[in-house]
Amino acid sequence: MANGPKWTGILAAMCIGLTAENARAQADYVPPLSGAALSQWQVQGEYYGTIAGGGGLGAWLIARGTDSYNVVFLPGGLVTLPGTNYGGFDKTGWAINTFSGTAKLTGTAFAVTTTSKYNATTITGTGESRIMTGTSPTGAAFTLNRVVRNSPVHLLKPKAEWGTAKLWFDSTTGQADLAKWARQENDVQLSRKNLYRGIHSVENHGGGFLHVEFQGCFNPTASGQGRSNSGIYLQSRFEAQVLDSFGNALAIDEYGSIYTIKAPPINVALPPLTWHTYDIYFTPRSSGTGPSTAGAAVMTVYANGVLVQDQTVVSNKTTAAPLDDKVGDGPLYLQNHNNEVVYNNIWFIPGATTTSLPYAKVLESATVGIGGKKDNMLRPLPDQKENIGLSERFDLSGRTIRKGESVLSIQPLFQFDRVKN
Repeated sequence: MANGPKWTGILAAMCIGLTAENARAQADYVPPLSGAALSQWQVQGEYYGTIAGGGGLGAWLIARGTDSYNVVFLPGGLVTLPGTNYGGFDKTGWAINTFSGTAKLTGTAFAVTTTSKYNATTITGTGESRIMTGTSPTGAAFTLNRVVRNSPVHLLKPKAEWGTAKLWFDSTTGQADLAKWARQENDVQLSRKNLYRGIHSVENHGGGFLHVEFQGCFNPTASGQGRSNSGIYLQSRFEAQVLDSFGNALAIDEYGSIYTIKAPPINVALPPLTWHTYDIYFTPRSSGTGPSTAGAAVMTVYANGVLVQDQTVVSNKTTAAPLDDKVGDGPLYLQNHNNEVVYNNIWFIPGATTTSLPYAKVLESATVGIGGKKDNMLRPLPDQKENIGLSERFDLSGRTIRKGESVLSIQPLFQFDRVKN
């Protein structure tokens, strides 16, 4: 979105692991993390486990500053992402405030009680191998293990049978791909080996299917529009919001929204520093000008593989759009903002529609389901390998499965093999 806080030089002194690449947004932490930022990042994230007596439970733990966190409980499990594990929570329009609370982590003590009567009492472990314990509204004990998930379509490449794709950026050919982009607010450049925001594509586009991936920053002291803010503007007119929305309530300015037009029905945001994806079927304005709904643009949007906008009519350009809302092709614009956000794996198939390229086909090419060995399975973040501490395999109680131990004797059990990059 267009407006947000301006970080000052005072905050620069707070930055941990500051490098020349990320000095432009001095309150934002980017990989590799160190010090207090790393410690908070290792605790925050998604948790999943079971409640004594049966039933899954998920939790979002959101870092809010020095040892301060919000926790949001998700009855049944985490939000379901296609081809990934730990799902089970698929409610829309739920009252997040009744399932959330705020607490400080002091040693292992983490005392939070929500109005829905979910209680968390401890967080133990080191590195990323954290375990949260507590009780459900019935008093039954639960144990939740910190887990790492990725979008099921992360690093997905187009197939020839889908149509001739325009390959706009890939980090493996990053330097050569810079020629496909032009300055908007920033010079065309690489950051963290990926494409830096504040630019637009040299080539204009019309209707079709867009795949794009982004990685934001980690800024636990920021809130709202101050966390990994950017935007993807189709034809430089219609924005799919880019934001660190992990753990937030549904809003018209969160990840998964068409900014100022329509909020997503469910929050599919993963923790900060995770690569997020957008898959967008775009039909441009065919007649008239905004704000007329006659001939308006239409967007069907999948965020992290989940449908969040179903043929949403976009009758006018969104906030801060560089071009007027009228008939005519335009470039893809990656919005400049005050946060460190980078992009990768951007490609576009002109003319592709939900009929000619059903999203089920896209997912079939990207996922292999529970127990598979694709990029959506449990794995470390690419830039955090040296900081990872997760077990290669573990059961739902968080108990590590020792090397050579028979997994068939452990119930209930989900088995995950970490994917090699």
